[in-house]
Amino acid sequence: MKKTIILTLLLSSPALAQTEGDSLYQVIDSLFKFATTKIIRYQDQVQPSKDALGEIGEPAISYLVDKMDTQDARTMHALVDIFKMIGTPAVPAIVDAIGAEDNYKRRLAVRALGDMKDTTAVDGLLQYTDDPDFRIRSGVLTALGKIGDVRGAGPSVAGLDDKDYLVRTSAAVSLSMLNDPSVINPLLKALSDDYYGVRFKAAEALWNIGRPAVKQVKEALESHSDTTANYLLIEIAGNLKDKKLIKPLTKILESDDPVARGFAVEALTTIDPKKAPGIFRKKLKDESHPFVLGKLEKASEE
Repeated sequence: MKKTIILTLLLSSPALAQTEGDSLYQVIDSLFKFATTKIIRYQDQVQPSKDALGEIGEPAISYLVDKMDTQDARTMHALVDIFKMIGTPAVPAIVDAIGAEDNYKRRLAVRALGDMKDTTAVDGLLQYTDDPDFRIRSGVLTALGKIGDVRGAGPSVAGLDDKDYLVRTSAAVSLSMLNDPSVINPLLKALSDDYYGVRFKAAEALWNIGRPAVKQVKEALESHSDTTANYLLIEIAGNLKDKKLIKPLTKILESDDPVARGFAVEALTTIDPKKAPGIFRKKLKDESHPFVLGKLEKASEE
């Protein structure tokens, strides 16, 4: 079978690193055009072209960074894929791109570093946690979470107090990926945020932390007065599945709030499906609210 242009380039790729000047640029340019093509008949060349650029590595970095001002989603995706293949050698140039004048280039640089998950990018990203552009602040916090380095926890906690709701949401998303027990209290506070996305992601972060969060969640359940946060605390307690949380949840069954009672039924069933029915018979024998009754019926089916 006759080889395609791309396969020929792939077969000769060991020699590419020693190619100099215009000829190497032309090879990289040709590969990139195939890697980002929208032409249907060339779709089978897209991935081989990305692979070839990844194999070329360092000599292709400057060319690729120059292309990061694109507004085309296909090209953005291809660049991120190729940078992930090149890895650590590409990090310094991508970090430098966060300081570019072009906003598209800056945002793509942050996104790429997050998807690359390379810890050598953390120091560079930390320089932009207070960037004037909320989109950069948001992207940086998300990237720090994806990388998973503990150095991202402090800036993410600070981000929970950002004036922009998207940045606060990204801060909570970051903490949901970092699973750092030292940030439990700030996450509990974030359960009362004005924006629902922050609240839900903070809740997710707490149950991702798991057992280390049980003590503080229990204390919050026993003392919290914020209704929205209380509902989320009940859900978190159920997801944590720790029997230490049964007592405060059982107390909530005596609440005047039927929504809280219903959520408590659900949480107790999740924690201990064998013991829960006995608790319900004792505490909810005169229950009449349809929301709670619906939760009880569902619990009996599980």
